[in-house]
Amino acid sequence: MKAHKNMDFAGLNLTDGFAPRGGGVAGITEKVLAGGLDMAAKKGSRTRLLRLDPGTRTPEAHAHDYWEEIYVVEGSMIVGDADAPGGERLVASPAYACREPGFMHGPVRTDKGCLLLEFSWYGDD
Repeated sequence: MKAHKNMDFAGLNLTDGFAPRGGGVAGITEKVLAGGLDMAAKKGSRTRLLRLDPGTRTPEAHAHDYWEEIYVVEGSMIVGDADAPGGERLVASPAYACREPGFMHGPVRTDKGCLLLEFSWYGDD
């Protein structure tokens, strides 16, 4: 597991260097920038970019046992929202979300694709 460390500004390629994200949803790739989450030990932190290709859909709402902050860098997505007309709403860049452990969210779909910056961590720190 790579720990967070000091890193000065460097160029960031927003196109190359992405790998398929685990979890079985086609069309979602990731580029881990720092850290790592140890889900078995429930510790750690991670900063990554997530790319959702046009036409990507997640199957259902879900929750995590860790904190999650998401910033929509580019593009847009449609998220499930029981309080919105039709049960979903459009989220377009720039947009931000902060979710505590156990917060239900999703499903998500994107027609045009989007790029997300995600910060995830265990604990209240």
